[in-house]
Amino acid sequence: MHNWPTNCASCIVHCALIMSSRRRPGAPCDFEEARPGLFIVHNPAIGPSLRGEGTREGDRFTLTSWRGEGLVARLRARSFTVLTLADQAAALPGLPAIAPPGTWLDRPLAANERISYFAADPFGWIPAPEAEPGVVSLREGWVLRRRRSRGSFSYYQLRGGDFVLHGEDEALRMGYAQATLAGASQITAVPADGGFLLPDLPLPAAHQRILGRIAEHTDQGWFVSSPGIPAATAILARLGLLLSAD
Repeated sequence: MHNWPTNCASCIVHCALIMSSRRRPGAPCDFEEARPGLFIVHNPAIGPSLRGEGTREGDRFTLTSWRGEGLVARLRARSFTVLTLADQAAALPGLPAIAPPGTWLDRPLAANERISYFAADPFGWIPAPEAEPGVVSLREGWVLRRRRSRGSFSYYQLRGGDFVLHGEDEALRMGYAQATLAGASQITAVPADGGFLLPDLPLPAAHQRILGRIAEHTDQGWFVSSPGIPAATAILARLGLLLSAD
């Protein structure tokens, strides 16, 4: 039996603490959107608030009501923590500050070495242009990907003529930042049966993980159903990309 506080404000806080204490250990929130309209219930105390809003099987809840935004607002008003796909997209790392590419310089290639730079048309890694056989031309500030023989890729930025090492995710975000310096670049979602196809863009792991919740990776690119387009738009916006879906 609980000893309820007599002060109204204290009562609200006390109730919120009790509800949050029922959250599954390690869960990031009480109610998490895993796919468009499909939520994971991490806190059983949320159950009564879901009645009449959809169908539930175990800890999975499918929203069928048209009042989705209203449900989320009501849950938050009751001190539950909700993470929609839009929330998860908004929390993704944004783009770092970066300077535009500078002067050109030539660099000899080592044996079995390949160097690419991050380009905007199309977005992704493009082999560096050759000045002559065995020599590539690079621009100061370029974000680069290098591979030797059959080894793994490594990632750099050319600064002061030197290769400065970066992790893959950081290099990708730097690449998008430089590629979109003139403003957000448009990505076209091509209509497909039941949804849209997005280009197979190279994405940082966190962005790809959330996109994988709303889209299916295919040989033609990312297939996104129509309900997933708003979340896909928010994910790509964090990389300076503007998604156009007709």
